[in-house]
Amino acid sequence: MKQTLKTVLLDTVDLLESRSFPHALVGGLAASIRGRTRVTEDVDFVVVCSVDQAVALAESLEGQAFTPLFPEFEQVIRRSFILPLQHQDTGVAVDLAIGVSGFEKQVVSRATDVTIDNRLFAVAAPEDLLLMKILAGRPQDDQDVKGIVSVEGASLDWDYCLKVAARLEQAVGIDMVGRIRKLKDN
Repeated sequence: MKQTLKTVLLDTVDLLESRSFPHALVGGLAASIRGRTRVTEDVDFVVVCSVDQAVALAESLEGQAFTPLFPEFEQVIRRSFILPLQHQDTGVAVDLAIGVSGFEKQVVSRATDVTIDNRLFAVAAPEDLLLMKILAGRPQDDQDVKGIVSVEGASLDWDYCLKVAARLEQAVGIDMVGRIRKLKDN
């Protein structure tokens, strides 16, 4: 992991911990930790807080390591449930997904600690990260899925993946169970 991303990761966790917001690292960095290393240029977290708390966080960033990426941050938060930030020293983007759904809260509660530079970071469990990547469905996410399965496949809780996929696919209309079964059988 590049030093720039480590700095942003540390500063983000410091910010979230200063507000006592439960959180978990997701996205490309988490996929690199749980699967195969890959290049990523941003930092992504799921954060358990209310929309109002996320707005208050964005409003309180004056003089901090971060600034909201958009001047209309409140509209972005309320519409997309994401607080996009930029790390002031490095210019690296940080996306804080506001964990309002049961699945996102579950991702944070199941996260496990990983040590990076002698510091513990909550990282989404491989099963949850796999499900998130399937939901996102972009080409890079498909590569991340393959990486997670290649590294963690033998220890993945496939029953958990199938159970959660069945619940999620009803909400999003994607054949997640079929995808999980195919991954499990290969």
